[in-house]
Amino acid sequence: MRDSGQLLQLIHEGMVKAGLDVAAIYQRLGYDAEKLALRELRTPHQQQAFFWSTVESVTHDPEVGLHLCPHLPVFRGEVLEYLMFSSRTFGEGLKRSLKYIRLISDAISMRIVDDEQGVRVAVVGTAVDAPQLRHTEILVVYELIQFARAVTEKSYSPQRILLRCSQRASDAEYEKVFGCPVTFGGRESEIWFDRRLLDYRSPHFDPDLLQLHEDLAEKRLMKLKREDLVERIRGVFAQRLELENCDLEEVARELDIAPRRLRFELARTGTSFSQILADFRFSLAKRLLARTDEAIENIVYLTGFSEPSTFYRAFKRWSGKTPVQYRESRRAQRNAMAAASSSTAD
Repeated sequence: MRDSGQLLQLIHEGMVKAGLDVAAIYQRLGYDAEKLALRELRTPHQQQAFFWSTVESVTHDPEVGLHLCPHLPVFRGEVLEYLMFSSRTFGEGLKRSLKYIRLISDAISMRIVDDEQGVRVAVVGTAVDAPQLRHTEILVVYELIQFARAVTEKSYSPQRILLRCSQRASDAEYEKVFGCPVTFGGRESEIWFDRRLLDYRSPHFDPDLLQLHEDLAEKRLMKLKREDLVERIRGVFAQRLELENCDLEEVARELDIAPRRLRFELARTGTSFSQILADFRFSLAKRLLARTDEAIENIVYLTGFSEPSTFYRAFKRWSGKTPVQYRESRRAQRNAMAAASSSTAD
């Protein structure tokens, strides 16, 4: 499961606006914030637990997610918003947008529930059992409310909210942030609202634009699925460091995909099985050479080459250096950085 960098961008901007020590947070996380292209990332969802644990540790705030809410920018300018605006009604737009929520996160699903009890959006969060993910739950619910307000020209207003997480602040503090009563301990989070809002007519309704936006959303979703396929293939490689029997047919069997279909999907992604395998081997070889003292003869085996000479030629083609030259250059860089750090400390 992965989360879009759009979520990280919202949280980053909220932390900056709230005056948190963002530099200290990223330093502990091992990130260079200035070089981090947040919107382009798609990070493993389980990393959020570590992220929020670090934020809690730096801020000493066990309810930092709630306190960040008022500082978050509204999610704007993406295909989900376009679908909302160009749909005939809020209800129709909401159904279309929730269909493509995976563009934001694989770990979150949402649905509209309309029964005799009333209307609500049910937010089904991650299955990862980590108390720190309460912050993600709270922020997602808050952002969904603000998004709905923005696309209905502030006509949308929640009636009540049920959160899956436990309560850590006062009732008044939650109600001040969300603008309605909040209860806790649900099987899933729920945002209740007036049924009449489903019929709110969008002043921007345009059937032609709606078709364009649906096509765009479908195109992005298919691109995401193909990228996930590449990650799954790399996962198979990672489980077999020696890469024996890692030809396309073997990997296709493990992924339960027909070999012809696998070739077709990779071609549509702009790559090939052989290219993914070569990239994986190169990345693994660089990591082993730079970070370990593993004998090069063993690295030849671990990266799936049958002969040292074949490995040497391939690595020279990839990097412009022999494996020995690459290892020596990385050691020299580490030594220089260590000396510079020691000099600065003195």
